[in-house]
Amino acid sequence: MDNYQLWKVAEEALSALTARYEPSAEQCCAEHGMDRREWGLLLAVYTFEPEETTPGHLMVRGPYTSADTYLQRLRSLAEKKFAEEIEPGRFRMADESRKIMLMIAENVREVMAHADPLPPSDSGRLAILLDRIVQASMSNPPPPDTWSISLSHKLLPALNPPMPYIEQALSCLSAYRDDAHLAAWQRSGLSAMALESLTMLWRGEITTLDDLCKKLTHRGHPCQVYVTVLCELRERGLITGPDQSPWLTGTGRVFRNEIEEDTDRFFYTPWSSLEKAEKNELYGLLTRMRDGLS
Repeated sequence: MDNYQLWKVAEEALSALTARYEPSAEQCCAEHGMDRREWGLLLAVYTFEPEETTPGHLMVRGPYTSADTYLQRLRSLAEKKFAEEIEPGRFRMADESRKIMLMIAENVREVMAHADPLPPSDSGRLAILLDRIVQASMSNPPPPDTWSISLSHKLLPALNPPMPYIEQALSCLSAYRDDAHLAAWQRSGLSAMALESLTMLWRGEITTLDDLCKKLTHRGHPCQVYVTVLCELRERGLITGPDQSPWLTGTGRVFRNEIEEDTDRFFYTPWSSLEKAEKNELYGLLTRMRDGLS
């Protein structure tokens, strides 16, 4: 079984499961005066314990968003009494919000367990196979580092019932792919904003500077940052053309392709912990999970 196809069906299975529990998660969050993004941020704060959380912590996995934006989101949690700003820029979870966050997580996991479309023996087997890859990824020597997957691993529930474990194991692998992607491009010396801009050109998602600024408003950077970014990319010979019609050079396309290839190579190395027959079995179980949930 091809690793790419296996990961694709894993992502589809995770997406199908997310669609099942998302309404319940949103309802639970609303009942406690928060939205889904705030709950996700609280989960991140929880995984950093016993350390306090800073914008710098959040920027390790998400370097494309500005530090000011992360600071605003953390201060919003503090204003709602979900977190406490211990000193400027340093936050920890409020005791009551920890109870709420864990209560929501438990509710969501109950929904997952009830949504399980597989017989218990098959779900259990799926959990074990995914855990093998997760453990191999955690112990694989760098590159990449295991920053993101280690944090995600802290949220793994008990192995039974299997479906909540399967969901978090897939989330761990998604985190490890982020680790792999960071390792693939950061050694190039390119800034995070430049890499994201290059990627959007590479995917054909933007054609002008205006497009770029509008698409990335949520990152919290002023448009002038992306003017500088395009200059950075031109100086590296990765793009050419004016701001209102930039395009990738051949060098730029090769560079971005190599980042994708390195990401895949780093990400899939631990998957050799499964034999070919086990990968085929895993593919079959994930396909049945996806189809059963859909």
